[in-house]
Amino acid sequence: MRGRVEAILIALVLAGCGGSSSPAPHITLANLNFLHGIFCPAESASCRLEDRSELLAAWVRDAGCPDVVTLQEIFPPSVDLLESWAATVCPFPYDVVQGDVLLGVDDETVLSRYPILQADQLRLFGEFRAVFHVQVDHPTGPVDVFSTHLASGADGGRDRCDAIDCPAVCEDAGAGTRRECQAVEMAQWIEERHEGPNPALVAGDFNARPGSFTYRQFTERGWADAYLEAGHPECDPTTGIGCTAGREDGSLEGLDSPALGESVRIDFIFVVPSLPGAGCSGRIEPAGDPDGDGARTALFADAPNPFAPTCGPLPNPVCWPSDHVGVQVDLQCN
Repeated sequence: MRGRVEAILIALVLAGCGGSSSPAPHITLANLNFLHGIFCPAESASCRLEDRSELLAAWVRDAGCPDVVTLQEIFPPSVDLLESWAATVCPFPYDVVQGDVLLGVDDETVLSRYPILQADQLRLFGEFRAVFHVQVDHPTGPVDVFSTHLASGADGGRDRCDAIDCPAVCEDAGAGTRRECQAVEMAQWIEERHEGPNPALVAGDFNARPGSFTYRQFTERGWADAYLEAGHPECDPTTGIGCTAGREDGSLEGLDSPALGESVRIDFIFVVPSLPGAGCSGRIEPAGDPDGDGARTALFADAPNPFAPTCGPLPNPVCWPSDHVGVQVDLQCN
């Protein structure tokens, strides 16, 4: 694996990494729910967390060293591992920036190659979930990035508002569950917090499928689902192609198997359009990396460990960095 990773790094250095040497700048981001693994068997060390972190680093390089990487399900051991490679994984160092710790097991973390101008966080209804916001000092001008992990079934995401006393703002918007209420709060807060004419990026694990009430809180505001906007097909649960979640959680079986195993698409990057005067028009690059710069609008970490000749149970390299497949976006500024 090491030889392949080093070859990728050399290629990225020569290419300028992430399109930064191209005539027009880009805004690039990769997102992944990085399984914390606290429910994995004790002998598996959080489902091979150290191995998975090294594999995540290889995927970051392979993605062209995005300007920003947004991660969910981060807890202290994950942070230590991220910090161990963030300064050296790419030709530039990443700053590792965290939101406020809620329960210390499922927090948002951002890696940014550019300085962070400001950071803040909104706790969502139910107190366990949050939206983490950073404003990145990008060469095209300030860029707002929002990252979240909305409620799952395990923490009451499907609980009905008529039984749990959702805030009035949620009921007024038609939210029927805790998760839908969180989506309402999040979307309205983004509208309040987003500053400047540059596009904004809204990323995370939304625990909701395309077309749902939660999903429509973002798309009906005119915010593009980057993966679909690029021309990719919708998730096919029979093959797992285009899907981002559904693999067995809390088990090594899925992470140690080269089978895709995903069946739903619940991880998204939404793009808030630019306004007149923006330093970046925010045009979503079509599928296939047509400009050939290595940065893509596509799924992220969506293949069984391509940096090793084989993967599987120990002593083999791990196959997947997470039980989720992530998403990445390349916003072209010309």
